[in-house]
Amino acid sequence: MNLPEDGSANLLGALALLVGSRMRASVSASVGAGGALAEALVVLKDQPGVTAEWLGQVLGLTQPGVAHLVRRLGEQGWVERRPGTDARSRALHLTTEGTAVAARTLRARQEVLTALLAPLTVEQRAQLADIARTLLHDEVADAGSLAHLCRLCDRARCPQCPVHAGFQELTGACGGPGRAVPSGDGPDGRGSGPADGPG
Repeated sequence: MNLPEDGSANLLGALALLVGSRMRASVSASVGAGGALAEALVVLKDQPGVTAEWLGQVLGLTQPGVAHLVRRLGEQGWVERRPGTDARSRALHLTTEGTAVAARTLRARQEVLTALLAPLTVEQRAQLADIARTLLHDEVADAGSLAHLCRLCDRARCPQCPVHAGFQELTGACGGPGRAVPSGDGPDGRGSGPADGPG
């Protein structure tokens, strides 16, 4: 019940702004630029072989925007294009340097988030984790929104992702071709194999 004296929603909003601004600043610094560069590197680390179209959908970019992004990634020597699943498509893969920069981005993200948690006790951290799992569990309705929400996540630190679990429950209940994609087998924001979704 959202009573007038209950300030939890307002506090959540302020906290979201704080976390978001600190995290954006840290990942942007890790790649030396703002925009979607850092997000693209993390996405491609976890979903090698996706197309520029799919990457653009996950990052919320227009076609010209993602074309510019992929060009910048290539100019930095972080991404290479390889033949895709058909004659017209090109699959995006991180280079060795790109993989190293993606890892640096995740370390920077982890450091700033860990610093934000420093004032909390072990018990408070556990309570926060439980709350976060509850809030995240039902937040996606399709594979694209799952990949979008988890686009900056460090998968190694979240082996039992509540977002992915909620997606699996939803699509499993629906049945048919929309059933959940097993972890690692497609554009579900969780795996490390080529996507077979849009693009």
